[in-house]
Amino acid sequence: MVASGAERAVVVANLAQFERITTIPLPHTPDRLFLAGQKVFVTSRDGSELIEIEPSKFRVSGRIALPGKPIGAGLLQGNLWLAVMDEPPGLAIIDLAGRRVTGRLALLAAPAGADFAGELVALTLPARNSVMRVSVPGLKIAGETEVGAACGTVRFRKDGKAILAGAPTTREIITLDAATGALLSRLPLPISPLRFCFNGDGGQMFVTGTGEDSLAIVDPYQNQVDQTILAGRTPGAMAVLETRNLLFVANPGNGDLTILDIDTRHLSASVHVGGEPGEVSLTPDGEYALVVDPVSGTVSVVRIDTVLDHAQVAWIAQPPKPLFTVFQTAGDARSAIIVPFED
Repeated sequence: MVASGAERAVVVANLAQFERITTIPLPHTPDRLFLAGQKVFVTSRDGSELIEIEPSKFRVSGRIALPGKPIGAGLLQGNLWLAVMDEPPGLAIIDLAGRRVTGRLALLAAPAGADFAGELVALTLPARNSVMRVSVPGLKIAGETEVGAACGTVRFRKDGKAILAGAPTTREIITLDAATGALLSRLPLPISPLRFCFNGDGGQMFVTGTGEDSLAIVDPYQNQVDQTILAGRTPGAMAVLETRNLLFVANPGNGDLTILDIDTRHLSASVHVGGEPGEVSLTPDGEYALVVDPVSGTVSVVRIDTVLDHAQVAWIAQPPKPLFTVFQTAGDARSAIIVPFED
C-alpha cells in the first residue's frame, strides 16, 4: 500500500503479480501509513485526522478527528495506541481500538523527531536544543535535557536504557540516559546524521546523512564509531534483512540500491534501479527488496538471491538481471507498507 499525495488516495499493489490493482480514495491527502493488527491507519495533515482502512475490503472503515495537524507518529505498546506529534506543537495519544483521542500534551516547541520504547517517548525539540522524555499513555513530562545543539533524528537503544539523538549541525550523536535524561556522551561523526537503522540484535547502528558518500557504523553501547565505509553515492534510507544480515541502502544521488554484508562490512552488490530511490521495504519472506521512488511512484523490485548471484557471476557473458521488475503505483508517494494478505 502506497500513500499518494498526487491522487489523494492509498494505492494498492498485488505483490504476487507486482502490479497496481486498486485505489482507495480518501477524504483528505494522506501522509503516513501504519499497520496495526488487521487495520491500516493513515495520518492526514491536510484533514487533521487519522483515517482507518480495512485492508481486506480496500475501503475506509473509520475516521478519527485529531486535535492538530499531524507531523509525525509512532505506534505504542503492542500497536494499541498511536502517539502523534502535531501542530500547534503537541503530542496526542490515540486509542486505535476505541477510535478516540485519550489525551494531548502541549509542547513549548515543535518536535522534529520521536521514538517510542515501552511507556516512554523521546522527542527532539531543535528550537530549544533539547531532548524531552514523556511517559505515556498518561502524557507526563519525565524531563527535558538541554544538549547544546539542535537535534532531529532520535532512537532508543534496543534495551531501552539510552536515547541516541542526531545533531546535524555539530555532526555528532548525543546519548542520554533514558531513565534520568543525564547526558552520557557526545560522539563526533564525519557526516551530519539524518537517519538511523539498527541491525537485528541492536548492537550496531547504521547512520547516513550529508557531508560525504559514507555510512557510519556506531556501537550504541560503547558510544564509539566502529567504522566508516562507502555505501554508494548519497546514502539515504536503509533497511536490514535480519535473516541474512544484510543492509540495504538507497542512493538517490545516482539511482542505485547498495547492499552491504553486515558481518564482513563489505559490498555484496549494487543494483541500478533508476530515478531517486527512497524508502526501502523487504518482503516478509526475505525474497524481495522493494524500492519506492517518491516522485514518480514507481516501485523497483529486486530479487535478493538473484542480485547476490549476479554479483558473484558478473564475469559471464549474460549474468542474471539483478532488477526483477518495475511497476507503477502513484506519484508523490509519501509512505509505503507491506500488508500480509490471504485470499
